[in-house]
Amino acid sequence: MNICISSLENSEVIDIIGKDNVAISSVIYDSRKAAEGSAFICVSGENHDGHDYIEQAIEKGAVLIAGENAQILKQLSIKYSEITFVIVRFARDFLAQLSIQFHSRAHEKITTVGVTGTNGKTTVTAYVRSLMNQLGTPSTLIGTNGVLTSKGKMDFQQTTPTTPEAPDLHGIFEKIYTHGDRLAAMEVSSVAIEQKRTAGIPFDVAIHTNLSPEHLEFHHTFENYKKAKLKLFQQAKTAVVNIDDSGMGRDILKCFSGPVITYSLDRHSGADIIAMNMRTSGTGTSFELRIQNKSYIVRAPIFGDYNVANLLSAIGTAVLLGHSLPSILYAIPRIEGPEGRFEVLQQYGSRNIILDYAHTPVALTNLLAQVKKLPHKRLIVMIAGIGIRDRDKMPKMAEVIEGHADEVVVTVDHPGFNDPNEIVSHVITGFKNQHAVNVHRAPTRREGVLSSLALSREGDLVVLTSGCINGAQIVKGEKIPHSDKDIIAEYFEQHREDFERDYVEA
Repeated sequence: MNICISSLENSEVIDIIGKDNVAISSVIYDSRKAAEGSAFICVSGENHDGHDYIEQAIEKGAVLIAGENAQILKQLSIKYSEITFVIVRFARDFLAQLSIQFHSRAHEKITTVGVTGTNGKTTVTAYVRSLMNQLGTPSTLIGTNGVLTSKGKMDFQQTTPTTPEAPDLHGIFEKIYTHGDRLAAMEVSSVAIEQKRTAGIPFDVAIHTNLSPEHLEFHHTFENYKKAKLKLFQQAKTAVVNIDDSGMGRDILKCFSGPVITYSLDRHSGADIIAMNMRTSGTGTSFELRIQNKSYIVRAPIFGDYNVANLLSAIGTAVLLGHSLPSILYAIPRIEGPEGRFEVLQQYGSRNIILDYAHTPVALTNLLAQVKKLPHKRLIVMIAGIGIRDRDKMPKMAEVIEGHADEVVVTVDHPGFNDPNEIVSHVITGFKNQHAVNVHRAPTRREGVLSSLALSREGDLVVLTSGCINGAQIVKGEKIPHSDKDIIAEYFEQHREDFERDYVEA
């Protein structure tokens, strides 16, 4: 595609050394992916500076180089006079704008729904996708679980945990539009907002779930974290807001001037959409839905009051996008949730196993409140310290679980370059009784899953929390394939005869 650099919107180009019009074949931020005709944008991260890899990108065929370091770019422009060098104020802003142009402004051809919050983003995007597909709008979700179109899983190599980098994101938009989808519901993390991955996208709907301390290793303060989240609503046309959330709900309502729908689990809140009188069964939750001044009894195949709240945000989105209430009510009983979010595995005898991504103290607290409603003899819970996340919250996970489970297995997710045993020890400092006989250590997630299963018996409930759906463990910069489900299936196959004997004797 031929790109006119000086015409890119909001790119803050300082100087162009070389041709203004350049034919490019791809937009990249990783020099290893450079090919003939690539545009390489020098992005600086915690461990690497893209300017150090310019010559590597040129050797592989890059024809356009953009970055913030004017001195380096001017020096290299003398050596590589046939290459266009672009000096910009902010490389990530330029990366986003160039990606938008290169992918034919595909985001403008579809409805974009951005979901932000500490907890619930993955679940809400799944609910929005499911609901909108049922309402006749072919829809895609983008986030922690990858890319799931209306037709199924898209082959996409994730380079970030949640929100893709701008070139990847706009490539997804273009691809799903070409294949017929007309809506994208995506998780928008606070880190992604600060790193301009979603810059230049005027979201049709922005959804807020909740806010509690997270990602402080990046933002440093809770206030900075909140400010990052609020920025999503500065680039949104409409908003869906959880007014039960004291962390950020009221802040959004104060600063947002567009159409808003509020939701709540408090009958006295005055929200536009309210759920109350929740009742949980083995197949889901029934509740009274109050909307548009009327009440309806609805049933959904979901578990947990917090997931009822997440469902309300999807309902609010459908209302904002013009769908009729009767059609929405008809779709609710068939709503589909995401993998690894209160996902109940019931095929292993009379014990139930729940996979849930809860990886913050608030999420774990909410999860425990809901799992205790399910029938069980004993409760076995696995918690994890995450080596690539905020260390301060690790002991708080132990504080939350102490006294609420019969057996606790403490393990590690994504140790990164850290010592797994040190991470486990750090989590355990949160227990008042660090030497309790029901607290067990497991230095790998695989060992944690196996230990949890080994501790269980018929009639027990096993809850495996944290990163059970990422498909890999990040160890010393490498992604090591991992699947809780595969480990569980393997364990029960190995012990099948023992379980069958126990079942017959029982």
